[in-house]
Amino acid sequence: MLMKVLDEICLLLETYKGRDKILRTLCYTTRLIGGLQENQEIAKKLLRFSSVMSDTRATLRLLDDLPMLQYNIQYGFGSQEPDKFMAQLGVLTNVIDQVYFPIEKMAWLAEHNLISGVNNSKWDTASSICWVLSIYLTLTKTLRYIAVLRKHEKCNSK
Repeated sequence: MLMKVLDEICLLLETYKGRDKILRTLCYTTRLIGGLQENQEIAKKLLRFSSVMSDTRATLRLLDDLPMLQYNIQYGFGSQEPDKFMAQLGVLTNVIDQVYFPIEKMAWLAEHNLISGVNNSKWDTASSICWVLSIYLTLTKTLRYIAVLRKHEKCNSK
């Protein structure tokens, strides 16, 4: 049993997406526990750890431009989607995600004082807006997909 768990964790750690999932899980779990923690010293340490994991993920995302571009080219105009609305949502999400990366890079560079004369808060806000829009569109697409599946299920059950 222990070896099976260890094997699964190692498989996750061998890929970028797997490492990101682990880092994201560590980040949000420690943030939640830190926020609920009554012991202020422990809470501070957990929140600091969460912040470091978040920074690590942001640093790793600096390399995501080309994989995202490749995905967007392969996705194209969403011809594999069940309907035009989902295809449009997919294309719009991909455009926003592609724009997100250079904006996040500017925010990261400014935050780490690697470029001067740049207001980090503006780039950080723009980055957050892209992130929220992407999540909203992905959620909308997922809900639409569920509706399409339900409609298909009803047609098959008749």
